Amino acid sequence: MKVRGHVTNGGGQQSQGLVDGAPALGGDGTASATTTVRISRVVTSGDLTTLAEADVAADGSYTLDLDDAGQRLIIEAVNKSGATVGSALLDSTEPPSGQDVRTAPPITSESSLEAEVFVQMVRDGDAPDGVDTVDLRARLNVEQATAVRGQLKETATESVEALAAAVSAAQATRIKAYARAGVVVTQGQLFSASLDAAAKLDAALDAGGQAAEAYDAFFAAVRAATPQTSDTQDQQAEREASVSYRMAVEARLSNGAGIAVTDASVRAAAALEARATEAAVKALLQGASAADTVLAQANTAATALRASLSSATSASTAATAWTAYDAQLATSGNASVMGVQLGVTSSNQLAFDSAVHAGAQAGATLESTLGTVLEQSGKASATVLSEAVVNAFTTYDAAVRGGATATLTAFGAKATTGVELLIISEGSFRLR
Repeated sequence: MKVRGHVTNGGGQQSQGLVDGAPALGGDGTASATTTVRISRVVTSGDLTTLAEADVAADGSYTLDLDDAGQRLIIEAVNKSGATVGSALLDSTEPPSGQDVRTAPPITSESSLEAEVFVQMVRDGDAPDGVDTVDLRARLNVEQATAVRGQLKETATESVEALAAAVSAAQATRIKAYARAGVVVTQGQLFSASLDAAAKLDAALDAGGQAAEAYDAFFAAVRAATPQTSDTQDQQAEREASVSYRMAVEARLSNGAGIAVTDASVRAAAALEARATEAAVKALLQGASAADTVLAQANTAATALRASLSSATSASTAATAWTAYDAQLATSGNASVMGVQLGVTSSNQLAFDSAVHAGAQAGATLESTLGTVLEQSGKASATVLSEAVVNAFTTYDAAVRGGATATLTAFGAKATTGVELLIISEGSFRLR
C-alpha cells in the first residue's frame, strides 16, 4: 500500500508533540524542520505503534510504503531530533475509487489538531476503531487550531482534552438521535460509508484546490453514501450533536485562555449545523412539492446564513445569524418560508400565529431544559450528556407537534410541512 502526501507550513510552530503529550500543531518552518514522516497505529492506551517511515523531499512531499491496509492512522512530521512538529489523521489507506495510491491530507495546523484530538479520545477511553475520524475531522477547523496553537503548553493540552470530550459527546449523541428516529446505524457504518468521500477530499486538499469547494463536494458525497438516513433525520441528529459538542467544550473551557477555543468551537458547530439544516429544509419543501419561489426563498435564507457564519468573528454574531435565519424560515409571519408555503392570509393568520406561539413556547422550554443540563453536567461522560440532550429534544419535538398540529388544520395537507419547518426553526442551534 502506498500513501503519498505533503508537509506544509502554517502560522506558528509548537516544538513538542504526540509522543510527550504536548500538542504539536505545525506552523511556520514545519516543512523545513521535518526530515522524516512516520505512520502509526493508535493502540488502546493512546500510544503509537509505528508501521512505516519515509524521508521527506525538499518540497515537503513523501511516499510511505505499508505492508498492509489500515484505518484511523496517524502520520507524524518528525524533525532531526526525533520530535513531532506536526501530524495528520489518515482515515484509511484505501485510495478513492479508480485510483491506486492513497493521498493523505496535507500536514497543517488543522490536521495536527485533528490527530491530537483523536489520540486524546483514545487516551480517554474511546476504542481506536470506535471513533468516526471522518466526522471528527468535520467538527474541527483551522480557527480552532489557531486558537489552540496560540496557547501555552498546559492550556493547549486542556483545550485538546476539551475538544476530545466534545467530539466524543457529539458522536454519541448523533447515534442516539438516529436511534430515537428509528434508524439503526452504528458509528462504524457511518465511518465506512464516508471513506471514499474523505479520500477524494484529501486528494483535493493536497492538490491545492479551493477548500470550500472541496468540502462542499465532500459533504454531498457523504450524504449520498448514507441513504439509510433522511435529510430530516440528519438535521435532527446534528442539532443535538451540536448542543452536546458545545456543552462539553463550555464545561471545560468556560473562561481564561480557553475562551478563544470555545468561541471558535461554537462557530464551527454553527456552520456544521447550518449545512444539515439547509439540506433538510430543501428536502422537506421538495417533498411537499413547494413552488419554485418558495424553494428559492429558502435557498436565499440558507445562503445568507452560511455567509454570515463564514464571516462571523464571535459566537454572539453566529447566534445572531441563526436568529435571523429562524425568522426568515418560520417565525416572521406570512412573509417567512413557512408562511408563504402554507399560504397565510388574513382569514387564517390567527391559526398561523397560534402555531408559531406554540413553537416558541416549546423552544423556550427546550432552552431552559438544556440550560439546566449544562449547569448540572459539569464534565459529564459522553453517555450521560448525550442521553440528557436527546431526551430534551424528544420532549421538544412532541410539544411542537402536539401544540402546532392542531392549530394548523386550517391549512389542510400543508399543515405537516408547516409543523416540520417550525420544529426546525425553533429547535436549531439551541443554547445560543
